[in-house]
Amino acid sequence: MISFIFITHKSDLPGRDPDSQPEKFWSVNNKFMDVIAESKIKSSLRELYPFSEEQLGQFTKRMSLAHLQKKKPLLEPGRVCSHLTFLARGSLRHYTLGGNAELTINFFTEGQWVTDIDSFLAQEPSKNYIKALEDSEVASISLQDIHEMMDNYPSFRMLNGLIANMVIPVTHLASISRESPDVRYRELLSKHPDWITRFPQMHIASYLGMTSETLSRVRARIS
Repeated sequence: MISFIFITHKSDLPGRDPDSQPEKFWSVNNKFMDVIAESKIKSSLRELYPFSEEQLGQFTKRMSLAHLQKKKPLLEPGRVCSHLTFLARGSLRHYTLGGNAELTINFFTEGQWVTDIDSFLAQEPSKNYIKALEDSEVASISLQDIHEMMDNYPSFRMLNGLIANMVIPVTHLASISRESPDVRYRELLSKHPDWITRFPQMHIASYLGMTSETLSRVRARIS
C-alpha cells in the first residue's frame, strides 16, 4: 500500500493556477449538496471508517457539486489535479496519449472516487485526461480542504486507504504484457461485465491493450 502523505502545513500548499479551476468546465452549485449525492458520499466514507454524522457533515459541507457534460474534461494534461472527486452519477474515462493513440488507464462509474493519483499526490501537472463518457454528477473536495479536515479530525487519515486503491493494479498492467487477448477479455468479463455494454468498444480495447479489430475477434470467439 502506498503512503498517502499530505502537505504538513497549509502554507506549504502550492498556489493554484486559475486555469486549473474546475469551474471552467463544470456547471457548479456551491450553495448546497444534493441530498442523494451527500448520502452516497457518506455511505462510501463509512466503508472506510465509522465517522460520526458531524464529521461526515463537515466533510460534505466542503464539497462542491457539479454537472459535467458528456465529453467535457474533469482534468487535462498540464493542469494540476488539486481535487478528490466523488462520482455520484454517470461515468468517466481516465486516459493518456501514446503516439497517435489514446491509452485508457481506467473507467470510473457511480459510487467511485476519482483523481489522477500522480498529479494529486505530487501536486504537479498531469499528463492525463479524465473526461465524462456520459452526463455526470460529481462532487469535489480540494486538497487544502482535505488537509484541514485531517487537522480537525485525525480519523480522516483513513483516506489513505481510499487513495491507495486508486493506484493502477499491478495485476492489470502485468496481464496486458503477459496474458493473451482472450484471457484479458475473460478477466474483464469476470470483474466488470457492465463495462462491455456500457462503454465504446474502442475504449474497452484500449484498456485491454489491444486493437478494436482484435477485440472483435475475441468477442466472436468467446460469445
